[in-house]
Amino acid sequence: MMQLNNPVLLGVFVTSITAISTVIATSLTSLISNYYQTKRENEIWLKSELRNIYGGAIQSLATLLTLSGIESNMDAIEEAIVDAKKWLALSLIYFEPKQKKTFKVFEDEIYLFTSGQYKYFLEKARIKGLQPAEKYQGVNDVYGAADVMLKRIIEVAYQDKRLS
Repeated sequence: MMQLNNPVLLGVFVTSITAISTVIATSLTSLISNYYQTKRENEIWLKSELRNIYGGAIQSLATLLTLSGIESNMDAIEEAIVDAKKWLALSLIYFEPKQKKTFKVFEDEIYLFTSGQYKYFLEKARIKGLQPAEKYQGVNDVYGAADVMLKRIIEVAYQDKRLS
């Protein structure tokens, strides 16, 4: 065992312990700081992605509904349908497992909409008390489905706690 009777050895020992403790404390502080910084950056990135996805779906569905009565805009209408399906499908990728239960109904609705099963989508929506605006009833099912889906995506975005 080392004898610490010598004040120089005692000073070296205390200084070494202090230096090692400082390095450990600094390393731990840096690791913790980096962890929380990365976590904050990821939350900001996710919030931005979700805003883009929800915003893209809303914009595409609104464009589709706006152009719905104009036959000469079929190319733009088809493009809006494709865009809406893309954004809706992307929204499923970002659901968290704990959200899956809450948004299972929405997931099913997205599947029906993106697979073009508009009539069945509308039937299921009516059972839940959701109907397209009068303007879109009795016309092409895609417009009625887009109207209901627009309402649903706004509702889901509003409920998504990651956006607040």
